[in-house]
Parts: sequence; structure tokens; C-alpha cells
Amino acid sequence: MKHAFFDICREPDHILFQYADSPVRFEEPAEREERKERLGFELNNGALAVTLYPTERPYLRVKLRWEGDLSSGLLCLGDGWERIGLSKMANDEAVWKGIDPRRRMPWYFHLFDGSALHSFGVKTGASVFAWFECDPRGISLWIDTRSGGCAVELLEPLVACEIVCREGRDGEIPFRAAEEFCRMMCEKPNLPKEPVFGVNNWYWAYGEITHDSVLDECSYLMEMTQDAVCRPHMIIDDGWQQNRFSHHFGSYNGGPWDKTNAGFSDMAKTADAIHEKGARAGIWMRPLLTCLPVPKDAIGIRKCANGGTFLDPSHPYVLELITQDVARIRSWGYDLIKHDFTTMDTVDSVFSVNGNLPAFYDKHHPTAYIMRQLYETIEKAAGGATVIGCNTFGHLVAGIHAIQRVGDDTSGRNFEITRADGVGTFVRLPQNNTFFSHDPDCAAFTELVSHEHNLDFLEAAAITGVTTLASVTPHTLSKESMARIREIYKIASMGGLGAIPADWLGHREPASFVTSDGKRFDFDWYSDYYGSRNFYTWGK
Repeated sequence: MKHAFFDICREPDHILFQYADSPVRFEEPAEREERKERLGFELNNGALAVTLYPTERPYLRVKLRWEGDLSSGLLCLGDGWERIGLSKMANDEAVWKGIDPRRRMPWYFHLFDGSALHSFGVKTGASVFAWFECDPRGISLWIDTRSGGCAVELLEPLVACEIVCREGRDGEIPFRAAEEFCRMMCEKPNLPKEPVFGVNNWYWAYGEITHDSVLDECSYLMEMTQDAVCRPHMIIDDGWQQNRFSHHFGSYNGGPWDKTNAGFSDMAKTADAIHEKGARAGIWMRPLLTCLPVPKDAIGIRKCANGGTFLDPSHPYVLELITQDVARIRSWGYDLIKHDFTTMDTVDSVFSVNGNLPAFYDKHHPTAYIMRQLYETIEKAAGGATVIGCNTFGHLVAGIHAIQRVGDDTSGRNFEITRADGVGTFVRLPQNNTFFSHDPDCAAFTELVSHEHNLDFLEAAAITGVTTLASVTPHTLSKESMARIREIYKIASMGGLGAIPADWLGHREPASFVTSDGKRFDFDWYSDYYGSRNFYTWGK
């Protein structure tokens, strides 16, 4: 059988530019501008580096096109820009489906032709946003070069991305082929020094927390992890900071990050108390939202209501402020820092940024470059603490942060959301320990959701060796559930069992997992709602 593969690590057959002043119909034959001399291509160690050059007429996007025969392709799987979940499925993010020429697949994609899995992508750490389109006659790669909503004004040549591809082999396990390609895309991941597992209090408390409630929860955590071979994490989520008006949608939950609310007197003392109980201390923050006055040119490109201001991550003042905030939290004794909302607070989503929005303060670098610089600033300021990126661009975080929240929020109110946004992240499992430690979010244990289903979800996380976190309402587990969660956390503390999904190919919510020694785990994610639940009032 002929493979659905051809090598794209060569100069493309066509190059199309979109400028700030391009006509609406710039893709029509009569309007096209193919100026190959405005890009550079260099092949090194099997990767094709694409270089952007400064021009008098800055461009918004570039389309690269390779012609080839992919007509035998059956299934495609792309990635997502940041977290995936119910809200992203409508955009085909991280979903298996047949070849669709209009489908945008962020960063990379896999193509299965019935006998082998072939992969095409750009390496992690790119300076631009990039997405692929695939059709039976070829592959297109779009490169988004904008700063905010405007054409970037380059001052010097910039390597935009490095293109790589891999031809699959007949008979190899598709999941393993995908893992190998992830290793090609990310040569130097930054991984946790030891397994990360424990609790995060968001999905039972939803921000209604105090110093005392955290320590009570930590004591319960130590009961759940008494058989673990290393220390668990007690992660304090949103709810400790000074200015927090409510936990409902649209509320203010930003900085400043130097003071606590009435529920906490001293966050350093809270960290010390967590350590005394035998756990590692973790904490949440939202670095790009503040209610403090800031210089006018440091205000972000997105307008903010609810009494706060979004910050521009390209501005030196903002980067210094974030450095001080993160370093201060580290000095309080926190071993793990989870930062959140940076995607939402800058560009919301890649494709919502348009010409109606301004450029960032740094108009000389693309948005992806600016976001990567932000992540590097946070990582450096964390001073060796483990960093979780949440609502961050995974392909830009890889190689910088040790952990990435790969799915949208799970739920302590509705397991349908946990199944889609938590279990559904296992389609991205090839990224685990190749890009970063995969964080599928929390299994939630409240009176509103099935403990059995959440134990299954937590076990699936543990056996696959990903970051394994739960939100557990203190003192509510049955004797049987306590015994099972102790075993799950023991597995997680040992780094998992190396299980991979046996039904990964073609499925977004794997239910069967197998270890290297042949042990099989089968889960039923659908019994609570007789399939998928479509009508509900409880959110996340």
C-alpha cells in the first residue's frame, strides 16, 4: 500500500503573502503575490528553518504550500492552541476526523492511511503561530506573523519556525509513532524532578478558602497519600489574594499579588504549615490582571471591565512587575506556582485578534515570540519552583515550563464536563514527558458528581504517569474510596505504570489503557448519563 506521506522539509512549491493593505480577495489568482525572496529556507539536521526578513511592506500572514499525493489518507488529528475541551471541539481542535481541507490544525497533525501514522509539524518554541491545512493534493502551512492585531515591523531577520515531518512505518503502534514525532518537535523538554500529584482546592471550594480550610484539606491529603513514596502537593487555587469580588463568571480575580484577603494572614506561614504536615506547597496566580495603576503604554491590547486592567506582556515594566510577583511568591516558600489566564488576558484566542486591535508595545516581534518571552520570564523568576502553565499556548510552553494544563476546566458539578475536558485530554498523551508533564486537570469529589467516575479518571491519570491532581471535599470519602485513592496516589508517586491508551487511534476519550507488561485497564465514562449529557444547568 502506498503511504499518504511526502517530505515537506524542502522549499515549498508556492508562497503567498497577506499584507496589511492586501485586498480582501488576496488569495484569488489575479491578486496573489508570491515573493519567495522575502523568506529564507535552510535545512539543518532534518528540520527546515523558515526565516522572515524585514520589508518596507510588513505582512500579516504567509502561506506555504507543498504539492503531493495524500489521497490514501483516512484520518487526521491536529493539536489545539492551548487547552482543549467542549468549547474547542466545535473548532475541530484535537479531534480525529477525515481529511477536511478547510480545517485549521494548530502546530502539527497526524495522518493515518490504514497502515501507518505520518506526522507533519513545526518544532516547539516557534516565534509565530502556525497551523496546517491538509487536502488530498497537498499540505498548506499558514504562518501568523502579527504583533497583536497588526503586521509586525521586523527590525532584523527572525527564524519563524522549524518544519519537521516523519514517515510512519507499517505495523508500528500509532500512539508510539506520535510520541516519536513529539520528541522530534521538542528536543529538550523541561520535566518535573519528581512526580507531581496531590490536591487543588478549586473544584470543591470554588475560591471559598481560608488558611484553616487549606490546612484541614492538607491533613486530609496526607491521609490519602500515606502510601506514597514521595511528597504530595497541596495547591492553593484562586481565593487567597486580596482583591477577589466573587467566584461567579465576570468577577475580578486579579492582582496585586503581595497581599492576602481576610481568610489568610500570611502566605509564607501557610506554606510553612503545609510543609510541616509533610506536603509540598503550591499556589495559583493570574499575572496579567491588576487593579493597580500602571503606565499607559503598559496596558494590554484587550479592554477589561470588572475593575481591572490587562497588562501588555511585551512591556519592560510588566515583565519586571511579573518578575517581582513570581519571585516574591517563591520567597514565601511555595514549591509550585500555577499561573493562569495569560492567553485570555492578551489575545483571547489566536483568530479573534484582528486589525481592529492594536499592536503590542513591542511591535517588532510576533505575538508568539512575545508570549514565549513571558513564559521564560515567569520560569526564571520562579527560581527552581515547578511551574504549571494554565490557559497558555502548549507549543510555546514546551521546553520552558515543567507542566502544562492541556484541557479546559473539569467540574465538581457535572461529570459530563470532566469527561470531555479531562478524559478528553488523553488524546494529547503523546506530549506527556516529551513536551512537558501533561496536566489533565482535577478529578472532583463533591456530593454532586460520581466519586466512582472520578476515581476512574484519577486512576487513568496515575497509570499513564501524568500530573495527577484531585479536588476532594475534606472528610467525604467512603472507606472504600479512601482505600482506592491511596492506591492511586501510590502509583502516581512512583511515576505511573507507563500505560498508553489502546483505543487512541480515532477516539478522543480513550477508555482502555494497557501497560508495557500487558496489564489492561478498562473504564466506562458514559454510564451516569446513558451516553452524553446534553441538557444541564450546572457549569464548572
